[in-house]
Amino acid sequence: MRIKAKGQLRFRIFLVVTLLASIALTYTVFACAKRAGDEATKRSFVRLTSETKRLAADIANTIQTDGVILTSMANLLANQDLNNYRNPIVPEIMNSFNLDKTFIEDLQLLMPDGMMLRRNGTWHNVSALMDFESEANRGAYISDRVESFFDPGEYMMCNAVPVVRDGEVVAMLYGVVPLQAVSRAYKTDAYDGRAFVLIVDGNTGDILLDTWHNKLSNISELGGRKWLKGKGFEQAVEGIRDGESGDMAFVSQSTGKILYANYEPVGINNWSITLGVTEEVALAGTRGIVKELYKMVTVVSVILLCYLAYVSWYLISARRSVYRMSTMDQGTGLLNQIAYGELLHKSEQHTISPAICVYIDANGLHELNNERGHEAGDLMLRAVAESLMEQFPKGSLYRIGGDEFVVFPAPTEGQTCEDRMRSASASITAQGYSISYGIAAHESVVGLRELVREADEKMLESKRAYYAEHDRRGLRQSK
Repeated sequence: MRIKAKGQLRFRIFLVVTLLASIALTYTVFACAKRAGDEATKRSFVRLTSETKRLAADIANTIQTDGVILTSMANLLANQDLNNYRNPIVPEIMNSFNLDKTFIEDLQLLMPDGMMLRRNGTWHNVSALMDFESEANRGAYISDRVESFFDPGEYMMCNAVPVVRDGEVVAMLYGVVPLQAVSRAYKTDAYDGRAFVLIVDGNTGDILLDTWHNKLSNISELGGRKWLKGKGFEQAVEGIRDGESGDMAFVSQSTGKILYANYEPVGINNWSITLGVTEEVALAGTRGIVKELYKMVTVVSVILLCYLAYVSWYLISARRSVYRMSTMDQGTGLLNQIAYGELLHKSEQHTISPAICVYIDANGLHELNNERGHEAGDLMLRAVAESLMEQFPKGSLYRIGGDEFVVFPAPTEGQTCEDRMRSASASITAQGYSISYGIAAHESVVGLRELVREADEKMLESKRAYYAEHDRRGLRQSK
């Protein structure tokens, strides 16, 4: 009886220990799954922020390039007799520039007497609407959202450039951007086109571009939503007006889906750009892993002790898999911007001797995407990545943007780095593509940021030289 009682006691102890171990393991799995979900959400916002900043830079570069085109046109107009309204050369100059790669849809030339020439050759008296002297005193500027003179109910934004002759403003040239038309036509490559974009004037709250709604309203009209993460609506509006950055998560009123969004300053006037995606899109690639972790809870609870060791191993490997996926660029197989950012952060307090950085930009990606679609652009990026991997170890290669790559060669490769880049460039050229690159090398640096900046500047010099030979409009791609 005593032996039986001891056996029953041991069995009961075993049952209790097994139950406690199962409860502890189940709790651990739930906690790890939640942490993995939180990590996936955090990394999704890191990517969202990166994409938003990239779009902001692209839009700023486009508008600045528009200003360069307008300035060139103004210089040509300054040499013409603008007082002769029958001068055929003036409208010819206004129509001689290709505006397909710009936001500009119309050109307007304001004369001192209040007469305005449009690109279609028609003259209009706008003296009651615009004061030439006030406009001339403003110089070059980018306007707020205003109602179109010629299309009532339509909004526009103007990129204004003075036409100067002998130090005197003799006319004002305007590149007109029809905001509703641009909103309908604008496509973003972020998240394979599944994201929405808003551009807001922080001073007025007016929405300048909206691919989400069917009208251009004011940001104050977008309240009333259920906010889940980050700042509330009023705080977000205040942050946009103050030119700040921030994250948001809220529930769509029309679809009921959870939306993730990030807003960043554009760098023009007080504009802010907001990029948003559904939670499903934001967590694509990680949501399935998190769900599988929760399924494992049921399995562990049923099998108990036999699966304790297996589940522990599975959780560790799954977490490592999530991390590897989050630091790898899915398009090229290289390390991505997250891994790049972590490398820069870790290097800040360390001395690297010697230090080498190569900054590479794929020439013409934007034009290739526009002309032949993003599949052609993806082929180009893979070709660049594969040529670079033929010359450098995969672990030293990063894709940090849409068309930008960075290499940190090993110190022993310093002598052959230039030769390897020439070989990579030749291989890429043989496939019908082109790259610009810059190499920076120092005997010793503290952190890598300045080294990257130097290599980036050298790459930009190479890129300017390339586009000087091929297509000046390509300069808009320079970051």
